[in-house]
Amino acid sequence: MHRQYFPRCPVDGPIEPAVPYEYEGTRGAVPMKCSECPHLYGSACTRAMPLIHHSLHLDHGACEIEGPTEPVSLENEFLRAKVDVPEKCATCIFLGVSLVEGFYCTKDVDKWGDLHQGLDWGTWRPARIDLQLPSPKVTTRELTNFAYEANLVAFVKELRRVNPNVSVTEARDDFYHLRDMIESFLVRSEDAT
Repeated sequence: MHRQYFPRCPVDGPIEPAVPYEYEGTRGAVPMKCSECPHLYGSACTRAMPLIHHSLHLDHGACEIEGPTEPVSLENEFLRAKVDVPEKCATCIFLGVSLVEGFYCTKDVDKWGDLHQGLDWGTWRPARIDLQLPSPKVTTRELTNFAYEANLVAFVKELRRVNPNVSVTEARDDFYHLRDMIESFLVRSEDAT
């Protein structure tokens, strides 16, 4: 679940007042800083698309409800797979779920409307961002791990296993492409702390 929130938004700016916003029949509001951002697209943020190849939740700031934000697995009779959410959200009465967006916060639904408020991950950050190669290539978690570990040989073997038509040269180029993205992410993470 945290893959929809990280890398974290680097823009400091006001969340309030919520700015009315409408997109393809959905009505609600977006955070002030997002309303003025060129990365707002629909009800999502495109700031990290070059790095992760998917959009992210908008940054609604910190939740007023106190509690730990380390990820915990949420599993019940309604879920088919385990999903990680912030610990304080796992038992919160405001935890909502959507087939399209996954889990979100319903605490201020009167303010945000159909444009759901994301979960509050507090100061927790993942050790690694799940990176993606451009479609149609399949990117497994093992590929990402091998790229983080700078293990070129294992990366090439795994990439060619899950993408059989990829040459060794192309696999090597993909490895260095992911390594460049990792270095970029690590530098941004250090700047944010």
